[in-house]
Amino acid sequence: MMNMDAPTALRAPGAPLTVRHSVRRSAPFLLAVLALHAAGLCLLALSAPGQPLLWGLGLSAYLFGVRHAWDADHIAVIDNTVRRLLTLGRPAYGVGLYFSLGHSGVVLLMAVAAALIGGALLGTHGQLGTVGGWVGPFVAGAYLLVVATLNLSAAARMLRGAPEGHGDHGHHHGGLLARLIAPLTRLITRPWQVMPLGFLMGLGFDTASEVALLALAGQAGQQSLGWAGVLALPLLFGAGMTLFDTLNGAFMTHAYGWALDRPGARRTYNLLVTGLSGLVALVVGVVTLGAWAAEHFPALSGLRALELLDLAPLGFGLTGAAGLLFLAAVLRRKRAGAA
Repeated sequence: MMNMDAPTALRAPGAPLTVRHSVRRSAPFLLAVLALHAAGLCLLALSAPGQPLLWGLGLSAYLFGVRHAWDADHIAVIDNTVRRLLTLGRPAYGVGLYFSLGHSGVVLLMAVAAALIGGALLGTHGQLGTVGGWVGPFVAGAYLLVVATLNLSAAARMLRGAPEGHGDHGHHHGGLLARLIAPLTRLITRPWQVMPLGFLMGLGFDTASEVALLALAGQAGQQSLGWAGVLALPLLFGAGMTLFDTLNGAFMTHAYGWALDRPGARRTYNLLVTGLSGLVALVVGVVTLGAWAAEHFPALSGLRALELLDLAPLGFGLTGAAGLLFLAAVLRRKRAGAA
């Protein structure tokens, strides 16, 4: 496992964060993503001769992974975890990769099971997902509510003019809420620790892209395409997912780090992105926990309307808004420097 606990010595203490620094810090994680692509393609190529169907299955699996990376819960968890780690003074470039690898582990195990059992697995998917349906959504919703509380609290302090910086742990002002959530926020203090969270969130296996991959793996197993071909599908799914999760984590680390470098000069940007990330995490967390409660507790069946909400646009919207705000902040800074 890559050591992200090493000091960020690729730039001198106090030196401004640059794109070159972020690229260098992100390079090991992007190389890991490249290796995952290479593994999936190699297995696909070994099985593809005489099996033209496999190329189409491989492309479909990859695109399903790309689409899954943009789910609102992925974006919210990665972005809010990045900000939390940076306010603790910890590196965060690998958050997206570690989260995605944990999630991919569930996908790999289930895809192999689908290939072995085929239609039997797909036909009893509801029974097999009972434990995951209890654990995954609850863990995701609870974590999102915690990080949403921290980020929205930080945004509120910025509005009041309180000082901000890398030493702001998001819950140092005391009070009942701080005492309640402090133990939870200490669970993730290093990038790699988000991997079990990704695994637990994947246990629900309730998204269309994941179920579709199960169908592809089952089809590959029934077509006797060989183990190399069967394993290629979840690897390609994971490759597509980890690519965009890793890029999102690296971008948000650079953007938040840039804002935290000189909080006075970039206060508006930091306030907007922190508040936006916290708000999206709050919405996704409430909807996730509400739908989970409605499914498992009959007395709360009135919350089932939450299951019909489409949160997919939130993932795209948060990433796009963060990118546009960052670009506007950089351009504004350059104009101010040239004046």
